[in-house]
Amino acid sequence: MNSVQKIISQVMSHYGFRHKYQVAKYFGVTPQALSTWLTNGNIPSRHILKVRSDIHDTELPEPQGSSIEENKTVIDYLINENVRLKNKVSKLNARIHNLQSDDLFERINSRSLILVGRLSDGVIKEASGNWYESMGYLETDLINHRYDEGFFHPEDAEKIKNNQMNILKSTGIKESRFSTIRRWKHGQNGTYVMLSMVWYIDVDKDQVEIIAKPIDLDLDSVFVKN
Repeated sequence: MNSVQKIISQVMSHYGFRHKYQVAKYFGVTPQALSTWLTNGNIPSRHILKVRSDIHDTELPEPQGSSIEENKTVIDYLINENVRLKNKVSKLNARIHNLQSDDLFERINSRSLILVGRLSDGVIKEASGNWYESMGYLETDLINHRYDEGFFHPEDAEKIKNNQMNILKSTGIKESRFSTIRRWKHGQNGTYVMLSMVWYIDVDKDQVEIIAKPIDLDLDSVFVKN
């Protein structure tokens, strides 16, 4: 059995091929080209490299000396394979990163507490998020109540009221966004929980949106799980 027949037999055995046209398809050539290889007793070097790369058989013959044009073809093939593999690895890494990031954000956002209310009187109109597990309130315990009805610590409630009045008196402020840390009373045990809060204010719409998270949450555990 010559080297061409041996290589073709190994490809057929390795992949379970039963017909020569399957081998031709594997190499990306026509069945006629495969017949020419058998007749001439020679396989182009780039195809030998493909078999050596896929099957990892140390007994496969080394590529024979060839022309400059054929060497260029082999080099182009190797470059293309290298680029293809790099792209594949890059896409895989990006996918892993996205999966990890999505999972991290999902776990962090699961602790988000959201309130929407009126700027003018501080009445809460919407509440969503994990209020009961985190703070001991049902959403119905919050809606249609004012911010200062015992939810905030009295000192913090006074600061919020002053800030509210300053914004309402101002003629130049239409929108505002700021971050604060405020104490909010737990609905079940009465203790105050520190909340990191981001406030979005739209004066024209008379609307305040608040996104809060308990800052006693052990964020290290969130990142370790990721």
